[in-house]
Amino acid sequence: GMTIPRLTVIPAGAGSGKTHRIQMQLADWVVNGLVAPERILAVTFTEAAASELKERIRFELVDRDRIEDALKLEESYISTIHGFGLRVLTEFAFEGGISPSPRLLNDDEQGFLIRRTLAKTGKADAVAINLRKFGYRYDHVNKMSAEDVFLGTLLSLIDRLRSLGRKGEDPALVSGAVEMLRRVYGPVGNADALNRALHGAVGRLLKRFPGDLSPGFEGNASASGDFRENFRSLRRAEDLEEVASDWSLWLSLRKLRVSARGGKVPPGYEDLAAEVMSAARALPQHPGPLADAELHVAALLGAGQDCLGTYGEEKKKASLVDFPDMLAGAHEIFATQPDVLAILKGRVDCLVIDEFQDTSPLQFSLLWKIREAGVPALVVGDVKQSIMGFQNADPRLFEQLEKQYPKAREPLTFNWRASGPLMEWVNEVGEGLFGGAYTRLTPKADFKSTLDPLEVVDAPKYIRSGRNRASWMAVRIKTL
Repeated sequence: GMTIPRLTVIPAGAGSGKTHRIQMQLADWVVNGLVAPERILAVTFTEAAASELKERIRFELVDRDRIEDALKLEESYISTIHGFGLRVLTEFAFEGGISPSPRLLNDDEQGFLIRRTLAKTGKADAVAINLRKFGYRYDHVNKMSAEDVFLGTLLSLIDRLRSLGRKGEDPALVSGAVEMLRRVYGPVGNADALNRALHGAVGRLLKRFPGDLSPGFEGNASASGDFRENFRSLRRAEDLEEVASDWSLWLSLRKLRVSARGGKVPPGYEDLAAEVMSAARALPQHPGPLADAELHVAALLGAGQDCLGTYGEEKKKASLVDFPDMLAGAHEIFATQPDVLAILKGRVDCLVIDEFQDTSPLQFSLLWKIREAGVPALVVGDVKQSIMGFQNADPRLFEQLEKQYPKAREPLTFNWRASGPLMEWVNEVGEGLFGGAYTRLTPKADFKSTLDPLEVVDAPKYIRSGRNRASWMAVRIKTL
């Protein structure tokens, strides 16, 4: 008889009817006896999308007089990816060695636990005692101290490490990151020679011009300010120790003021300043910033990995889980216990993944294990709509999937949302932006738009701040 394909990949642009396609496909499979409604496993991105999908499949089944099947849909696994992970954790708690009724941590508890685990590791100390040197400053926009900015960086790194599952705890991560840093940084010269070159050039300039030039430019505030700053930097660079450790000092000496309206630089100054600038511009060949960056990376990753371990133990003790646990924990169970996968395979007939372009490597690995266990998969997504990078989503996963399984591709090529003329314009722009990677969508919407074809909002340069731009847009929309 009929069978479900092992894999169906549906690239679906905005408005191309992807939910309708999922709804019809699942209803067809149910009607043809290939899938039991209570054995559908479908993951979506949000609670709202999950309930809409369930609602639409139910509607389709009722429409086809399958009332019994529509009722059974209540028992199906249609939820967000985190909801599915939590279900795996609770149903297989014994196998996972965790509490069968875990409680979700709130943000305050998470902050408290991570701060406590941070206090137990000394690996970040080298950076923490000199935050300014490593680029941490008071954040004026978010009103955060340098310490808070540093802690925030560490927390987001810990989050990123956890999105890698077990790989996040791999001790080889630190050496791999340092190795990559060196590769990207490129070849370096001799630190001592570079330091002496800059120190010597500064010494020669100050010997001949020991004074501050700013008083000679009283009428020109910006020039006089620049000369004053330059003089301060030059005086600091008389100290060889400062030259050997302060890279922001090098940056400030790469650009010295040598001319200005309203006054004259003394003869000979420009040539000596050029020597200083030339010596300071050798900074990219200096091994010092690379050594600092290596220290920084090793401190952050080392502390992050230490925290992961302790934080995980503290949570386990208190029967607490957080959102990443729902995925990492379920993944761990699948990765180490093939019999659990076998049980799950016995409970589901198909796997549907919606919004696949917003899947992270860990989510992908978790779901792909189910497919590899033999559950047929239907995957829907659109690389151009990937927006969840800040949550570790990686649209390259979808691109690779399309490349590796070209026969499984069934792109949707209609658009049901936009009027004909607008769709034509979008197709032109799409092809201009994405070339051959763009799929032209044929307009199918049966309405005529009464709006003008296009309005360009050309924001003048001085509208810099988000607030100005937003209020200006609001006025425009109100007028329309």
